[in-house]
Amino acid sequence: IATGKPGIMIKSAAGLEPPKTIYESQNGDDIMPTSWSTDDKEILISSQTVAGGWHLALLEVATGKLKPLSASKTSEADGQISPEGKWVVYASDESGEWEIYVTTFPQAEGKWQVSRGGGTQPRWRGDGKEIYYIDSKGMLAAAPVNAEAVFSAGAPSTLFPVRGRASISSTDLYTYDVTKDGKRFLVNRYVKPDHIEPLTVVLNAAPGMKK
Repeated sequence: IATGKPGIMIKSAAGLEPPKTIYESQNGDDIMPTSWSTDDKEILISSQTVAGGWHLALLEVATGKLKPLSASKTSEADGQISPEGKWVVYASDESGEWEIYVTTFPQAEGKWQVSRGGGTQPRWRGDGKEIYYIDSKGMLAAAPVNAEAVFSAGAPSTLFPVRGRASISSTDLYTYDVTKDGKRFLVNRYVKPDHIEPLTVVLNAAPGMKK
C-alpha cells in the first residue's frame, strides 16, 4: 500500500472508484487475502509473522478489525471458505508436515483431516462436494466430502501432476485454480525455455569498456 507497509486494499470490480485501504500491518507481517465470506462482510487472510510461521485470521471489512480464526500455535495457511459459508479448508503443519484440514466457520470448532501423506493449496469445488489440493509428490489430488450438518471426507485420488513454478515471494501462495464445476483447472506451470542466455560477469573492467 502507499505507506510501504503490508496491508489489504479493496476496489470496485467496475474500476470506477479508487482503491481503499481497509487494513495496514503495523508490525511488518506479510498478509494475503485468500477468501471472502459469503455475506462479503469478512475476508479470510493468511498472515506470515516476522518471527516466522503462517496464521489464519478474519478481517472485518467495515471496521478493519483483525481476529485470529483459531487459537492454534502451529502454522496454518491457504484458508478457503466453503461455497455455502459453513466450513473452512486450510493447510497446517501441526503433524510435522503440511496436511489439509477442515474446520467450522465462522467459529473454528472441531477439525477433520482431508489429505493423507501431505497436502497444500486446498480449493473447494463450486458445489462444496469435493476438495482439491496438491499432495507431497506434486500431484493434484481430489477428495470427496460431505459438508452438510456433519463433515466427513472420503479417500483422496490423484488427478495429474501439477509441475507448478516455484514461488517467487513469501506471498506467492497459489499455483492453480479450478472452475466451479471442477472440470477444468488453470495451472501456473513451469516451462523450460528452449535456450538460456549465459550470464557473464566482468571484474575490474577498464573505464569505457562495454559490459
